[in-house]
Amino acid sequence: MGRRGPFSTPGTLPYNAAVARVAGLPERIDPLRLAEREGRLCGHLSLAGMERLAANLCDGEGTVFIDMRFQRDEQGRELAVGHVTARLPVRCQRCLEAMEIAIATAVRLAFTNADTDAEGEAPPPDGYDAVPLVGDTISLSDLVEDELMLALPMAPMHEDCPVGVWRRYLE
Repeated sequence: MGRRGPFSTPGTLPYNAAVARVAGLPERIDPLRLAEREGRLCGHLSLAGMERLAANLCDGEGTVFIDMRFQRDEQGRELAVGHVTARLPVRCQRCLEAMEIAIATAVRLAFTNADTDAEGEAPPPDGYDAVPLVGDTISLSDLVEDELMLALPMAPMHEDCPVGVWRRYLE
């Protein structure tokens, strides 16, 4: 078999970025190894497995597009920079009708040791969210789900609710 890549599991071929764009993204990633190799994740993830986000959606259909580059900064901190975009089916909190909102959010993550007392570890750079790592890998779906949950408005609403919907509440 080939050498082990950042997304490979033992006994499989190494990860190929061109294939990942077409075939989907891995469930688990090794962000430290990705940063070491200046890797990039670009592709679609299904909303279906994002259970926490599903509680805020009308249905779990659809996909999320991600584009993230992994790198190390001058202090040796492992970072991910990129963006996440999706069209999410939510319920308008004014008229209670289904609607779709577009989410486009920048991602700026700094991976840290889960042990908060880690000596010698530099704090995340300004503007970066700390992501504590337990072990070598992390669920990509969970990581993206967190970013989407933070980007969701607290009370999604139509700019103008459909004509007549609000009138039924006045009569």
